[in-house]
Amino acid sequence: MKVPWPPSPLGLGTPLNLVVLSPSARPLLLRSWLLPVLIGVVVPLLMLAVDQVLFAGVSLLRVRELGAQPLPIRLLIVVYSAVTEELIYRLGIATLVAWLSYLILSRFWSQPKTASQWVGILVAAYLFGLAHVGNLPDVVHPLLRAVTINGIAAIALGWLYWWRGLEAAILTHMVAIAVLYIGVPLTL
Repeated sequence: MKVPWPPSPLGLGTPLNLVVLSPSARPLLLRSWLLPVLIGVVVPLLMLAVDQVLFAGVSLLRVRELGAQPLPIRLLIVVYSAVTEELIYRLGIATLVAWLSYLILSRFWSQPKTASQWVGILVAAYLFGLAHVGNLPDVVHPLLRAVTINGIAAIALGWLYWWRGLEAAILTHMVAIAVLYIGVPLTL
């Protein structure tokens, strides 16, 4: 049995791959970076606002803690966590879950692509939230807080991954972490 990987029916590809294959796509790539940067600024501020309303702003403890680290450490966190988490949660988990969902849903549904992608996004978002429980384990409802707050970012990153490419998700993740651990601490 041949296993179709990567799952081509789901539209897996990246803008950089498209540019390599088609130089006429270069102007589109350059124009497509504004949305990821904008989302990278807005999402962490939304996360902090939701945290303030639902969880008494306990995430600011983590922001202050990491904001106290030397700038080179924070820059390393920005790059390392964005790249590794996007590779694991979007390229790995979201794609695998979407592919498995596609295989199952295509038996019952004539157009399973979008639903499969959203199943992948939501499962990866939940697991992404679970992975961040350890950031603040001693707060009230640490599981609910981590899944809710980090789920906001993970859903936005998953949407960007499927509809704008892996590079857009990585860039957005980098900008969001830079806002949280470099920008926000400057205002505290």
